[in-house]
Amino acid sequence: MDFARMLHEKKFYLAILLAFLGIISGTSLPGLRREETLAAGTFLKLVTEGMKSRTALFLLPVTAVLPCAEEYLRERQWNFLRFLAVRRSKEQYCRDRVLTTALSGALVWFTAAILAVLFFFLLFFAREAAFFWQQDVVRELLEILARICLTASALADFAAFAGLVSGSVYLALGLPFIVFYAGIILRQRYMEELYCIDPSEWILAESNWGPGQYALWVFLILLTLCMAVMHRIALEGRLEEI
Repeated sequence: MDFARMLHEKKFYLAILLAFLGIISGTSLPGLRREETLAAGTFLKLVTEGMKSRTALFLLPVTAVLPCAEEYLRERQWNFLRFLAVRRSKEQYCRDRVLTTALSGALVWFTAAILAVLFFFLLFFAREAAFFWQQDVVRELLEILARICLTASALADFAAFAGLVSGSVYLALGLPFIVFYAGIILRQRYMEELYCIDPSEWILAESNWGPGQYALWVFLILLTLCMAVMHRIALEGRLEEI
C-alpha cells in the first residue's frame, strides 16, 4: 500500500528526474560529427561516467530522501496514523513503511540509470563500431549502480529516522545531505587513511577494500540494514504513543 502510494507521488518522479539529469550532466559527450565512429559500448561507458561524476554525487543525498523522508511526519500532521494502524496493524505499518523507504532511494537511481542508458543508446548507438558483448563494461556499470542503490537506501532510512527523532521535516530532508558531505570533507582534509567514512568512496571504490572489494559490499549491506533497523525501532517507539 505504501509502495503503491509512493508511485503516485510527484516528488518520486521529481527525484528520478533530478537523478537522471545528474547522470546526463556529469558526462563528457563525444563529438556530434556524423562521420565519427565511436567505440563499441560508448553509451554504457557514458552512463558509468555520469554516475561517478560530482554532479551525481551531489544529487545523491537529495534525491534518495525526497520520496519518503517525511512521510511519517505528513501522516501524523494529517491525523492519518491512527487509521493506518487500525486498518493494517502497527506491525504491518512499520514493515511497509521501512521497506518502502529503503526501496524508494534505490528505485530512484535504478530508474534514472535505465533512462540514461536508453537516452545514450538512442543518441550514440548508431554511431558506434560493430557491437560486441563487453563484460567488463557491463560489470562496472552494474557494480557502481548497485553501490549507489545501497547508499541511497541507507540515506533514505536515515532521513526517515532523523525525521522521527526530531519531528522536523527540515532535518529529515537536510541532515543526510550534511552528514554525507561532512564525511567527504573529514576524509579529504583530515583523515585521508580513514576512507570508510567517505560516502564518495562507497560509490567510486577507489581504495583497497580487500580482494574483489568484498569488504565494501559487506560494509554497504550492513550499513543499509543498520539504517533500516534504526528506522524500524524509532517508528515503533512513535507508534506506541498513538
